[in-house]
Amino acid sequence: MPIEVKALTHVYMPGTPFEKKALDDVSFTVRDGDFIGLIGHTGSGKSTLIMHLNGLLKPTSGQILVDGLDLSDKNVSLREVRKRVGLVFQYPEYQLFEETVVGDVMFGPRNLGLDEAECRARAEEALRLVGLSDPALWDKSPFELSGGQKRRTAIAGVLAMKPGTLILDEPTAGLDPRGRDGIMNLMRDIHAGGTTLIMVSHSMTDVSRLCSRILVMNHARLTADGAPADIFADAARIREAGLELPPCAALAEKLREAGFEGIPREAYTQDALAQAVLAALEGGNP
Repeated sequence: MPIEVKALTHVYMPGTPFEKKALDDVSFTVRDGDFIGLIGHTGSGKSTLIMHLNGLLKPTSGQILVDGLDLSDKNVSLREVRKRVGLVFQYPEYQLFEETVVGDVMFGPRNLGLDEAECRARAEEALRLVGLSDPALWDKSPFELSGGQKRRTAIAGVLAMKPGTLILDEPTAGLDPRGRDGIMNLMRDIHAGGTTLIMVSHSMTDVSRLCSRILVMNHARLTADGAPADIFADAARIREAGLELPPCAALAEKLREAGFEGIPREAYTQDALAQAVLAALEGGNP
């Protein structure tokens, strides 16, 4: 289920003193099976971009096609689009409101017009998928859960709608290290199950560990689109976008500056850097 973004431009409050161009001629295609990291400085246009991908915002100009459906076509059902593209906002646990965990997860399927039995079956399946498989939890209030469990419940609510593409805005924000690792492992599992993922993140560590493709936003424009090794090899472009390199990529850069030969610019993960340093030492470098 590809998503095609063509020359997308969005202007907030046009024709007023507060006019702001949030997206400027952005084009790319999300392919089936992608795990995309969307990165950029605060205000670069990331959040505005993802809200276009399931019709929450309309373009000022340009076009978005979701599995061939043109989101600017008045005859296209946004309910149908949101079946296909799920969006999990930052701190989604603040949007939990039902009396029970399972009731909250059933909310999305109910909005699709499904019968109660199908809603319940989808909710239970989604809760198991996110690691909340104990039925004793399902009838609890979501407000009795831990922070990580609340986050998983909110993600389950979107997964219960069975989207082909799932978009997550800063999914590990505000979690302790254990909760963060749990959500990262969950995203790996969801992707391995066949769901296309787009993750907005300020954490270069998360992006470098999880994503197979990275989009870089800088002042409303898409300035880079490629594999993590290629993106993080260009330190100047990353810093120009107001970002920092992943810690391992930054350490690799310092080792090269210190005279270590054979440390490739693609050594942006812990394993890749360790192998490169070991090879350099075994080869007598520096």
